Amino acid sequence: MPDLVPDYDPLFFRPCIFPILGELSYGTSITINNGLVGSKYSTDFDLSISFLSGEGKVVGSTENLGVLAPGAIRKIDTRDVLKDLGITPTGNMMGVAHLVPTRYRGEKLVSVDRGDIMANVSSSDDFIEFRQEPKGVITGVAYQMGPQNDFRFSKTRTTLLQAPKAIVSPTVDTLFTLINASTSFDYTDLATMEYWLIDAKGTKIARGRIEIPAWTFRFISVRQLLIDHGLLDDFIATGGLGMILGLSRDAGLVPISMTRNLESGAIACDHTLPPMYYFTTWGGQKRLDTNMALHQVVFEDLADAVEGVPLVRA
Repeated sequence: MPDLVPDYDPLFFRPCIFPILGELSYGTSITINNGLVGSKYSTDFDLSISFLSGEGKVVGSTENLGVLAPGAIRKIDTRDVLKDLGITPTGNMMGVAHLVPTRYRGEKLVSVDRGDIMANVSSSDDFIEFRQEPKGVITGVAYQMGPQNDFRFSKTRTTLLQAPKAIVSPTVDTLFTLINASTSFDYTDLATMEYWLIDAKGTKIARGRIEIPAWTFRFISVRQLLIDHGLLDDFIATGGLGMILGLSRDAGLVPISMTRNLESGAIACDHTLPPMYYFTTWGGQKRLDTNMALHQVVFEDLADAVEGVPLVRA
């Protein structure tokens, strides 16, 4: 029997949620594919896109941009779409590409089969491409986007960020882009993440806390964190390599790491895999217990100064 989720917004059946890096002078293209072929869940998708301001408000949406049959792929430059909508990109906007089964056309809320959603999500990687102007540097990252921050799919809304690629040099910064999204534009929950920068010797040297409003993304800049702590020159002198360890206990965030050349504008992008890829028993109460233990060992004293290391609030 199908495992049905009632009152679900079909706009989020298989979304692709992506940052538009206007603050860094990049334009964003997306390559969307309908990768599920030959399955009982294979379906035609209507494609549309919504855009959100840096404050998390929907500022415009397209009409149906066409139908993607199983196996179809389409690339869209969002700069062209924004121009057609009469929207001038400002700040750090965000986009949501909606892939909606054509059978739900015109429906506001539907009952969806949980297995149907997960089969379509797991079959397709969407490619998000950033183009820096005027130098024309192009880079990108591929990832999947399942239901986020919806208790009907997961009762444990947490994020563990383990990123051993915090690289800083005189011309390089590493940014961590944190996306706070859900399965409805009515979602309003503020997310918080505590984090430590750990150096190559395993020493915790700089710490911070960041807030990410609903339907926005925010940056952790490793370079700025070091500047705020007066550690930039020392960190670079000892190799410029470290690790960010972050924990959010109130939201499922989507982290994307970006190692950025400050002179050329080139970015090396990656996404961090969730712990379930490393621990097959991860989930449910074990996930909550593990995050609680991690918080007690690493973050519990974060609200107060410890060993002379101040807290930086982004």
